[in-house]
Amino acid sequence: RVPKPLLNTSALGCLLASFLCMADAETDQAEGLTPQQSADERVEQETERDHKLPLMRSWFEEKGIDLPLPYGVSTNFIFMERDIEITDVRVQFGNRPPESISDRADFEVSNTTIIPAVRLDAWLLPFLNVYAMGGKGFTDTSLSTVIQIKPPLGDPIEVELNQDQKVNGAMFGLGTTMVFGGDAWFVMLDANYAKVDIKEFDEGIGAWLYSGRAGWHGVSAWGPVRVWGGLMYMDSGRTLKLSEDLPVIGPTFIEVDQQPLNPTTIQFGASVTINKHWDVLLELGTNFDDAFVAVVSGAYRF
Repeated sequence: RVPKPLLNTSALGCLLASFLCMADAETDQAEGLTPQQSADERVEQETERDHKLPLMRSWFEEKGIDLPLPYGVSTNFIFMERDIEITDVRVQFGNRPPESISDRADFEVSNTTIIPAVRLDAWLLPFLNVYAMGGKGFTDTSLSTVIQIKPPLGDPIEVELNQDQKVNGAMFGLGTTMVFGGDAWFVMLDANYAKVDIKEFDEGIGAWLYSGRAGWHGVSAWGPVRVWGGLMYMDSGRTLKLSEDLPVIGPTFIEVDQQPLNPTTIQFGASVTINKHWDVLLELGTNFDDAFVAVVSGAYRF
């Protein structure tokens, strides 16, 4: 009985770019062992050579490109605020068929979503990563509307609906990321589908997210660092079904078609590789109007 949680998981794909984009900058580290390296480091590099993934690994390593470890697990925390646009409203009472009343309805909908999640990923190719996500979505939705309904007899009836409800449900998703890079730059494309199962709804809530980012990579006092900017687009929509017992009319069913008011946001982010195994990321997104997104992530590769 409330608008859908809006999912933001494509920003997590930026974490994948943080490993490949620094390849050329670290070419000198892929030339083999130095006398100063410890026995543990020798064993680690020999183990890396035994990895089956990514495919074509040997060709890239022969070019002196230091590839990321093939598998990763990360914890992620996502926060999102976004307004919702109502595209159509239909009302049904008695045995009458549903009637569109979008010209006689005024909706105000806002949405706040928090998603803690875990992601598992693998590099299939040195530039292609696939991942699966699982977690839980918590949504606080505010709905305020005034609807004018024309009954079969009598004057129009004005119905006011106000809801502020918190819901939650299990979240899961799948995605893929492509990354290309050079001496000091990289480009990343990401697409994923995420779904939240909420008991208050008859079916799960899904959203496709598409994003593109471009950025710079280099070396800092903490380790290899990346900064970027880009765009994210949310492709989602849902029909809400509400029921009200109105005076004179009786039981009335209302269907509301909704989608994000502004589906595109501008993303800014940065990540730091502490060592070959650990990486941290922060990304913020906004459209400078009704949407705000924040993603914090920490990853371990092996």
